[in-house]
Amino acid sequence: MRAEDRRREIIRHLDDQGIVKVTELSSIFQVTEETIRRDLERLESEGYLKRTHGGAVKIASTQEETAFHIRNMRNRYEKQLIGRWAAELVQPGDVIAVDASTTALQFVHFLKDKKDLVVITHALKVVMALAGNPDITVICTGGTLHPRTLSFVGPLVENALASYNIKKAFISCKGVTLEEGITESTEVQARVKAELLRGAKEIILLADHDKFGTAALATVAPVTVVQKLITDNGTPGEEIEKFRRAGVEIIVAEGRAAHQGSDLQASG
Repeated sequence: MRAEDRRREIIRHLDDQGIVKVTELSSIFQVTEETIRRDLERLESEGYLKRTHGGAVKIASTQEETAFHIRNMRNRYEKQLIGRWAAELVQPGDVIAVDASTTALQFVHFLKDKKDLVVITHALKVVMALAGNPDITVICTGGTLHPRTLSFVGPLVENALASYNIKKAFISCKGVTLEEGITESTEVQARVKAELLRGAKEIILLADHDKFGTAALATVAPVTVVQKLITDNGTPGEEIEKFRRAGVEIIVAEGRAAHQGSDLQASG
């Protein structure tokens, strides 16, 4: 296993348990304890965990925005599945908007074979992922670059988004509940996403299981604006049923993340 993959799995264990031990990780991954200590040092330097005697603990989440490269490692397999299934909803000739979430970044990787597509985004990583593809026109909103999220924010972004006729908007969020709706960590991100949704004819929310039941600082929009919600099979059935009753079509992403496919399974 590559070091990057091992560290990603360590993060998965930490997300599940809140604490990890060097001896246990050494046994799980069949590497030396010194290798695990180096992994933990690296992850601590990236701000994901805090090392303790004999292991590490997860840093408590806050309302502050987590650095992009850290968010990109969390639930990455689930985000890839969600992204693959979301890409099946994109048709030739579509004009789509994509936010600056790590889930949306996984989504755009599955768009590279799409034809005659226009992608509007405020995400630097999305622009870079699609650069050089002759069949996809990429429109970047401009604005002020936010260094932690690698996204453009501010009035220039909001004004640009208001001027486009968007057929489908693909976004993720910090949290989603029926009561508080789609929520984000900061007001500035919430404003951008609200404008992105305002001009879209169809809204597709990409939310892995960790997003459910969490309400962040600022509400983007009520869940009733969403036509489709794509999640993974780690989301509890009772949560899926609540959203279905609210009129949201739920798609549970299953299968393999590595390849595109057409085996979509909708619920509700």
